[in-house]
Amino acid sequence: MSTADLSSIQGWFAGRLPDGWFSGADVSIEDDQIVVLGKLNEEGLPSGEAERESFAAGRIARFREETRGRRIGIAREAEERFDKNVTWGAVLGGVTKRFTAGGSGRTSSGGRRGRRGHHGPTQTF
Repeated sequence: MSTADLSSIQGWFAGRLPDGWFSGADVSIEDDQIVVLGKLNEEGLPSGEAERESFAAGRIARFREETRGRRIGIAREAEERFDKNVTWGAVLGGVTKRFTAGGSGRTSSGGRRGRRGHHGPTQTF
């Protein structure tokens, strides 16, 4: 992948990600998939290490659940546009969590995975 292609992908995500989701986002390509790691706001982050890790894990889990539908939609748009799967993750207080790899369930060859009948994707993000 060329630097121009990566810059195009990064620019698209910078313009597409909803305001307020992240205080910054790192968009990269790993193993032919787009990886979006967003930095969450550190407001209220405790100073103690154990408390800080638990707080970060909880805040990341909350973000994951609250944004699931919109992330799936954005991933599908990106996968159509760039023909690459999208993996999401979040970073807070030194804790990084990646969500289920593969974006919307679309394979890079244009097929779908994780579908059962007409019930939609079985993968979660």
